[in-house]
Amino acid sequence: MKTFVSKSTLFVLPFILAILIELFILPVDFFTFRVWEALLVKKCRTFFHGHFYPNMEILKIEEGDLAAHTRFAVKKKVRWVTDRYGYRKRDTDLQKYQVVIVGESNIAGSSLTQEELLSEVLEDRLKVSVYPYAPVSSINSFLKEKRFIEHSPDTVIFARIERELLDLESLEPARAKKSFSRLKSRSQENRTIQPLAILLNRISKMTMLHSVRASLRRSISPPHPRAPQFISSQYGPIFFLQGKSANENVSKEKLDRAIQVIRSYNEALKRRGIRFILLPIPNKENIFYKDLETARPVFLEQLISELKKHGVETIDTQKAFEEAFQKDQTLLYHTDDTHWNGNGVRLTAELLAKAIEGKEKKLPPH
Repeated sequence: MKTFVSKSTLFVLPFILAILIELFILPVDFFTFRVWEALLVKKCRTFFHGHFYPNMEILKIEEGDLAAHTRFAVKKKVRWVTDRYGYRKRDTDLQKYQVVIVGESNIAGSSLTQEELLSEVLEDRLKVSVYPYAPVSSINSFLKEKRFIEHSPDTVIFARIERELLDLESLEPARAKKSFSRLKSRSQENRTIQPLAILLNRISKMTMLHSVRASLRRSISPPHPRAPQFISSQYGPIFFLQGKSANENVSKEKLDRAIQVIRSYNEALKRRGIRFILLPIPNKENIFYKDLETARPVFLEQLISELKKHGVETIDTQKAFEEAFQKDQTLLYHTDDTHWNGNGVRLTAELLAKAIEGKEKKLPPH
């Protein structure tokens, strides 16, 4: 029996040592190609406000999500800073933000360094506080967030990539907080619990194991880009998440549903005295439709037009992105990644700043 225990101990000891080294010696992002995967909360979400570990600061050389570990990958030096809630913002004691951007991975700044985030660029442009509440699944998260109920922003920008506008969540009815919800809030704010929660979360992710397994696979066969389609261009190979299928026609029923849901968001925010602005972000494939040899997609154009008719403040990124790319050859997206680049962010920040300041020009229709 003793021999069995000794052999078993010798067998598992290297694995235990490896886990201890990963958790307590190596940087949290050592086994990931992006900071996103290193800080992403996958389990034990009860103990976290946001989708990322709180109070973190990391510098890293990253690669795009569509061509990582391939010869097409483009190295990017990025800096990530998260606040006490696990969102990409330098932590402060500020209680009210004038502007909150409710969004997805583009707003959270995937493949962007901290200074390139839309919230940071817009804050610098407007000289008011701007908070990146992202990534979140829907406007319902914002409406239920205690800190935004107690200190409502003046303006909410609801940002969504084009493909996600077709599957927006309907508004949820307001409900009284139960005892479990109050307990959950306390645990999320407890600074003693947070480090333990991060530790348990990192163990559950088994990042080192997945990294070693992926490295072994790459050593056996050359890695291929994750993107289903790519094109050659003056900027080099450009990869796409969906390819030509992203530019397929959208049915009137889906368009009408998107309009209805967004109008309900607008009305819900207005009832709380908050200005609502929709920021639709064109799919990468949308702007490259000529290169992909597809018909010009019209869903976003129709959505923007209809929402404006219904009095919903909407930023016409479709027209602005098309003009910047086609007339000025401005590259607005990373070549090896799904998301926009600094050019796309700066263009969008300028559109938003003009709208918020009341200087938006009335653009003629296509």
